[in-house]
Amino acid sequence: MKNTLYQCGICNQEKEDGIFLYQLYLCHDCEKEIVATNPKDERYQYIVNKLKAVQKTTHTI
Repeated sequence: MKNTLYQCGICNQEKEDGIFLYQLYLCHDCEKEIVATNPKDERYQYIVNKLKAVQKTTHTI
């Protein structure tokens, strides 16, 4: 049985293990990186910018 691959919204790689944050798919590797990244790290702002895509895919009532 073949697992479905999804493109991660952070690393842009296709992976089968991850979660959906609204409509944005996050692979487990990026999920771990998000949790572990210090706001002072250079990569932090990159992750924040990628996560802003979540705001564009959600609607408030």
